[in-house]
Amino acid sequence: MSILDKIFIGMLSTAILCVILGIIYFIASILTKKKETELKQKKVKNKKKRRLIKKRIQVFIKKRKKQMRLGICFCIVGLFFTSGALYMRYHQATNLGDRDSDGIVEGYYLLNETSQQLEAIEQTENIEKTRKNIRELAAKLSSFGVRYADPRLSVEGQQLLNRYYSQMKELGLNLNNQSIESLKGKETYDIYMSDIKKGQMMQKKVFDYFKVNEGALQQKK
Repeated sequence: MSILDKIFIGMLSTAILCVILGIIYFIASILTKKKETELKQKKVKNKKKRRLIKKRIQVFIKKRKKQMRLGICFCIVGLFFTSGALYMRYHQATNLGDRDSDGIVEGYYLLNETSQQLEAIEQTENIEKTRKNIRELAAKLSSFGVRYADPRLSVEGQQLLNRYYSQMKELGLNLNNQSIESLKGKETYDIYMSDIKKGQMMQKKVFDYFKVNEGALQQKK
């Protein structure tokens, strides 16, 4: 459980507790009002008893007002914590967690590196090294098949990320089945470069949705 999860649970629990206390005080004020009304309706001829009843009525009035104030205060505090918890949930739903952040950063560099490797195939002199590089990249791309979007993200965000992960996996699996010789062929080469472009387009959608700074990633290349 992340720190944000703990904060969210803490704020939501506090909000619920405050609202419950607020309701309890409101109910208590209603009961106090009922007792106050009953005393007011009492008809007593004895002056001493009337004074005593008036004092008790004043006590009930003060008590009722205090209960109302406490009820309102607890509800306001509960509303404050509810707002905080909702904002925290919104933040989690629209911002990438560490795992997904690492995933799209890795994917960004993998797509770029794969594109560069494919572009260099025609001029490569060391076939074995290039074959090894392509296999390693294909394996890393295929590993995206075990990734899935954080369930705390919004439904749209999850769908977008999962489609991205799926495209990366498919690219890796397909690339792994190709030989260097076949990748030198223009038709096959064009197909895979097109697949990489599709992956980068999906990646751009992910970046735009989650407001990822692509410029910062480019500087680290």
